[in-house]
Amino acid sequence: MMKNMRNKQHGIGFMGWSCILGAFAFFVLVGLRIFPLYTEKFAVMAAMESAANQPNVAKLSKRDVRRFFQKNIEINSNTIRFSSEKNLKALVNVVTDKKTKKKYIHVAYEGRNEFIKDIKFLLEFDHKVELGGSGDE
Repeated sequence: MMKNMRNKQHGIGFMGWSCILGAFAFFVLVGLRIFPLYTEKFAVMAAMESAANQPNVAKLSKRDVRRFFQKNIEINSNTIRFSSEKNLKALVNVVTDKKTKKKYIHVAYEGRNEFIKDIKFLLEFDHKVELGGSGDE
């Protein structure tokens, strides 16, 4: 009986290995396309935190806060570049909460990465961080 079972067991064949390797390659490709988007997101969040933690940043002008942010982005990431001051102004804003009188740096943008031809991954980023020293102390 045991000898008969042994002859019928063959293990995984070529088609099985092809399916496993194809699925593995697909997930690696997806990971390689998504990873830069999240790296960019974390670089932007780190730059926001760094700019918000500058001494007396809440008393600075919007332009100066944007400059702190841009300098931090340039230091932390070699892939994120703002083509102009106008582009930076559209993405990075300094807002004041009317109720609490606290200032926030607010960044909103969309990151895109092509997957295959017309299929793209989209990361929507909309985050704000309180500026240090803002509001009543």
